[in-house]
Amino acid sequence: MDKVLSYGWKIFWIIGLFILTIISFDLKHQIEEGINYRIEGYLWYIFFMHFIWGIYFSLICIKKWKFQFNFPLFICVFLPCLIFSLIVPVASITTHTLPFGQWFLKIYSSGLVEMAAGFTLMISIFYGTNKRNGHNFA
Repeated sequence: MDKVLSYGWKIFWIIGLFILTIISFDLKHQIEEGINYRIEGYLWYIFFMHFIWGIYFSLICIKKWKFQFNFPLFICVFLPCLIFSLIVPVASITTHTLPFGQWFLKIYSSGLVEMAAGFTLMISIFYGTNKRNGHNFA
C-alpha cells in the first residue's frame, strides 16, 4: 500500500506541475495585456511566480511533513536569496534604477534566485527530510 501511495504522490505531483504551468502561462498573458507600459506589475509577477515554482519543486523532495526548522539554512540561504530577488521589484517601485550593474540583471533574469528562495524556504521549515546515506538534504 505504501508503494502505491508513493507512486500516486509522484503522479499527482506531475499533474500539478502541468496545472501550475498552464496557470502561470495564462496569468502571464493577462498581466502582459493589462500592464499599460507599467513594468512594476510584471516584475512582481515574475518574483511571485518563480518563488511559487521553487516551493512547488521542493514538494517532491520532502518525505515527511514534520516541522523541523533548519535555522542555518534559513539564515544563510533563504534570506539572502529572498533579499537579492526583491531588489528589482522594489527598485522598480521606488527609484526606477538598479543599484547594481549588468551582471545583476543577468543573474536576476534567470529566475533561479527566486526559485532557490522558495525551495530553501520549504526545505528549511521541514529540515530537508529527504535522507541519503544517513545525512539530511540541507
